[in-house]
Amino acid sequence: MIKKNLYIAVFFFLLAFGCKTADQHEKPLTDITGLWQSTEGPLLYEWWTLSNDSLLSGISFSINQGDTLLLEKMRFGMQNEKLHFFARVPDQNEEEEVGFELSKQLTNTWVFENAGHDYPNRIIYELKNDSTLYARIENLRGNKRKEFHFKRIDL
Repeated sequence: MIKKNLYIAVFFFLLAFGCKTADQHEKPLTDITGLWQSTEGPLLYEWWTLSNDSLLSGISFSINQGDTLLLEKMRFGMQNEKLHFFARVPDQNEEEEVGFELSKQLTNTWVFENAGHDYPNRIIYELKNDSTLYARIENLRGNKRKEFHFKRIDL
């Protein structure tokens, strides 16, 4: 009887956690192309374009009283045969680009890390569905989190 209950429990566990819904199928990172607007906190935008077959370029900006403020230039690209997230922030890191290597990829989630950078050390992008993008920066311990929730804006 215990063995039968164990099989039933395993079956329901696999059924509950092993199946993917339609929105959970794996999406390529290139699916983040487009314009994204924050849904919480200050009004921010990320605009991602596909530059070529292997490079996604992006900018982060805000608009305040009609003035556009560039916050960051970003890109996803290959370096040493590994995917990296690169960021260039005005007035930081002597205007040099900082790279973060892909450390983990889950379904629709990409985790990039750079232990040698002061902050952040980890950058996470998660494409929840075609219209929802989540990004987070943090240190390697997973604290000092800053979260960004975006919705896709149709142009």
